This record gives sequence, structure tokens and C-alpha cells, in this order.
Amino acid sequence: MKLSSALVGLACLISLGTAQFQPIGVPFKSPVTVAPGFAAKVAFSNLTSPRGIAVDSQQNFLVVERGLGVTAFTRVTTPSVGFQRTVVIKDPSLTHGIQVDGRALYVSNGTAVLAYDYDATTKSVSTLPSYPYVAVDGLPGDGELTTHTILLEKNSAGVNTAFLVGTGPLTNIDPTARDPKSGRSQIRRLAIPPIAPPVFPPPPLHWAQGQVIAYGIRNPAGFAYDVGLTVDPGSTRTLWAVENGASINNVTGLTDRFANDNPSDELLQIEYSTTVTTLAPKSYGFPDCTSLWNPDADPTGVPKYVGFPRGTQVSLNLDKQFDDAWCQNTANNQPPSLNFQAHSVPLDIKFYTGPDPAGAIAESFPSNLSGHAFVSFHGSFDRVPPTGYGVVHVPFPLSAPSTSATPYEFLVQAADLKSCPGTCIRPVGLTFGKDGRLYVTSDLSGELFVLERSSVILQPN
Repeated sequence: MKLSSALVGLACLISLGTAQFQPIGVPFKSPVTVAPGFAAKVAFSNLTSPRGIAVDSQQNFLVVERGLGVTAFTRVTTPSVGFQRTVVIKDPSLTHGIQVDGRALYVSNGTAVLAYDYDATTKSVSTLPSYPYVAVDGLPGDGELTTHTILLEKNSAGVNTAFLVGTGPLTNIDPTARDPKSGRSQIRRLAIPPIAPPVFPPPPLHWAQGQVIAYGIRNPAGFAYDVGLTVDPGSTRTLWAVENGASINNVTGLTDRFANDNPSDELLQIEYSTTVTTLAPKSYGFPDCTSLWNPDADPTGVPKYVGFPRGTQVSLNLDKQFDDAWCQNTANNQPPSLNFQAHSVPLDIKFYTGPDPAGAIAESFPSNLSGHAFVSFHGSFDRVPPTGYGVVHVPFPLSAPSTSATPYEFLVQAADLKSCPGTCIRPVGLTFGKDGRLYVTSDLSGELFVLERSSVILQPN
């Protein structure tokens, strides 16, 4: 009798006291296709909606399992080669964001960033009553998207200088996001005091007092610094963010056929200052402006965009003062650096810096991909046929024009898109280990999987 992949996964879970073990290579719930030169292997199955992922000082992979808390995954060789799963934090309110720096573990829920004292050796957090404490409070806890992404800003000495935190919209198309004071659809910087307060735990940083570094970004679910950002404080920082566009089926003047292939999802370049915090932040257009992916999607129903270049900034005409001309003025709206297929739903971005010299193995990503970006595509929920459901490689520095049809390529993707979502992979969080492999969470399928090099080296474009 042939067992389903789900049953195989259950059969391979072995309880080791408070931990579980699973051998590497249990089948995916649904088949995947992998680019030449790479392999994809399931590290762990049957997880509870795994989302954000980070790696600690002992190379344990910390995952936010939404509805459960935080779990740690450790590569082991006994009873065979595989991973051991340990529950670190039980808190079903945790949603997505996670960062770890030494003993400091930061996670987000719908309204705050929490700080734990974390021991990477024992994969446990302090039970002292002062933990966890609230590091950032006042995040918008309502709205459609409350999965607040966190990123630690560091100076050239590696000291944490600020939290960067993202927020989503109140509604799919949210007019309040026009105002940077709204706290919606933006990224804020919350500076960490250089001298620790005399009390512990320290008082929380308040979202309302944070520096808005970019707004008009509908859902900044993933953002990262590019390679080599060990710069002195005060220098302009460059951040790359992925953005998934609004559903525009109900926008006046547009059709379902047009909305099936528009708007683009986006890769955005954001620059901000760490010292001149009074500079007006730039808007990236939401809710009024959007990028065309396929201007010719419905030449009969929406003829006005036929022949326009991909990536053209156009208005959704929510308010007559914000028309196409207004959207095409970069004083009002910053266009994307790269356009992704409509409805791909990019949720994370990570840059490859090459394997740690002490951790390089045959399966490490090739060194000629150092400096390149990798983006998770969660996948569409309202497109026919479905799209996304994979992880893509974006060559850097960006050389293809933003209007290019193929500025990126899939490393792994669900094999049968017509069956998605179903039990297809829906990649969310990404992180590179010191071993030069890429670790990926997939919330819908409940999987943690790893992408690694196989026999043929992928050449960058």
C-alpha cells in the first residue's frame, strides 16, 4: 500500500523527550520543480503555519509558527541525518516578525514587538518575570494584514541602533495610507537609545514616535539591506522591500480580466538617513498609484493602457486630484526598481553573502551568486491560472530594465500550479545558514525546506 506524503511525514516524526526528530528528505506534500543545479529537500513537516525565520549563533533555525509560538530546528546526525524541532516559546498571538541577535530574541504580534532573553545553546528563553518585555508598542493591530516584519539596523561595529518595523493597510485599498501619520502601509525606524535606561526592563519605544522612512507601501512584508551594509552611522542606508499590490477587481473602470494580470507586485529601493530624521519620507504610491504588469490584459474592456510599457505608473482614480500625471511624477510617487508578475505575492527578500568560510560545503550556493537577491512568492489566491508558489533568484546589481519580461528566475516552484493553493508550497520566510544553503518556510503546507546546490552551477544572468 502506498502511503501519502502527509502520512509518511507523520510516520517519520520521532519524539525525543521535549523535541521531535524528522529525517531529511521526506516528500513534499505536493511535488515541486527545481532549477538545474539545485535541489530542494524537506527539513520538517506538519508545522503550524510557519512564517518568519531567523538563524541564531548556534545555527539553529528559529521559526514563528503562527498559532503556536517559536520553534527551533537543529541539524543532527542521530538517529539519522535530519532536524530536531524544539518548542522555544508558546504564544499563539505571534504573527510573523522575528530577529535574533546574541541573547536578544525579538518577535512581533499584532500590536507590539516583544523581547526575550534567549539561550541558543539550550534553545530556551528566560522564565524571569521581567521577560518578555515590550520593545515597541502601539503597532496598528486592526486591518487586513497585521504580520509586522522586523529588521535590526546595525552600525559598523555590529551594534543594534534601531528597529525597522513594517505595517500593512486597514483595508485592501486604504485611503488613510496617503497620510504618513496614519501608521498604515509603511516602514518606521525606532532608534534604540545608545545608553541603556537605568531601569529594566527598558520602557518601550512608541510606534507613534518612530521615524517614517517610507510610506505608500501597501504591504511591506519583506525588507532587507543589500550586501556590504556595514557603514558608519549617519550614512544613507539603502533598503530593499518587496510589495504585493492591491486587488483591483472592484475599481471603477477596470475589469476582472484586466485585474487578473494587474497590477505588478514590486521590488522597491528605499534610502533613508539615520541622523537627519526630519526629512520628509517618500511615498511609493499606495493607495492611488500602481504599476502595470500587462497593459494589454483586456484590450476591449480596458483599452486605454494598450501598448503602455510594463511598469508604467497609473492612477486607480480614487480621487481626481491623483491622476496618471500625478502618479508619474516622482515627487509624488516612487516607481519600483523591478516589477514582478501580478499576484505573485512576494513576502520576503534575502541577499546571499556567500557561505561562512568555516561552514562552506559542497551544497553551498555558488559564490558567483554572492550579492544576488532571493525572493519568496507566496502565490496567488484570485488569478487564473495561479502564479507564484515558489522562490525566485533576482540577479544583482539590477541590470535588466524594470520593464523586462524575465528579470528573475524560479529556483523552486510548485509543479502543478493548476492545483494550487491546495497543498502546494506557499513560501514565506527566507534565511541563509552559515552553510550557504537557503532555508524556506511554507505556511500553507506546514513545511520547512532547504534549497541547496546540486551538481550543476547556476550562472547568473
